[in-house]
Amino acid sequence: AHPIKHRRLLLKSPVHTARIPLLLQLFPEAQFIYIHRNPYDVFKSAVHMADTTYWYTYLNTPSDEQIFEFILRQYEVLFDRYEDGRKLLSSNSNKQDQKLVEVSFEQLSQRPIETVERIYEDLGWTMTQEYQDKLHAELDGVKSYERNRHKILAPDLKKQVNLRWGPSFQRFQYEMDSDEG
Repeated sequence: AHPIKHRRLLLKSPVHTARIPLLLQLFPEAQFIYIHRNPYDVFKSAVHMADTTYWYTYLNTPSDEQIFEFILRQYEVLFDRYEDGRKLLSSNSNKQDQKLVEVSFEQLSQRPIETVERIYEDLGWTMTQEYQDKLHAELDGVKSYERNRHKILAPDLKKQVNLRWGPSFQRFQYEMDSDEG
C-alpha cells in the first residue's frame, strides 16, 4: 500500500476573500494567502476582464457605467468582508498557528522565489526540494509571459476609485494620486 500524501487545496478566487468565516467553518485548519494589488491596477484589470470575457454571459448588454459600478461595488464588498474575516485569522499571535500571510502582487511578480519562501516560512510549511524544482521549472516556463497592458484610467474613474477604495489604499500603503500616467 502506498502512504497517503496529504495535499493542500489551493483556491485562487477573489470572491473567497469574502468567505473566510465559512471556509474556517468548513476547514478549521485552513490557512490563507492574501495577494493584494494596487487598486488602480485592480480596477483596470477588472475592466479589461469585463470587456474581454463578461460579454459572453450577458443576457442584456450593460452600459459602461453599470459595469464600472459593478466593479467598484464588488471590490468594496470583498475588501470589507476580507477585513472582517482577517480579524478571525490574526487573533492568534502564536507564529506556529499562523493562518494568514499577506503579500503584494508586485512582490510575487518581481521576487517570486523569495516571496514563496516567505509564505512557506510564515505558514510553517516545509519546502521540499521536489517543490523547489517544480517552482523553478514553472517560473522558467513563464519567463516570456507579458502582462496585459491596460488603458490609462480616466480622471473621473480614478476619482471614483480614490473615493470608494480609499481604505484599501491606506491598508496596503498604496499611493493614491490624482494624475495617473
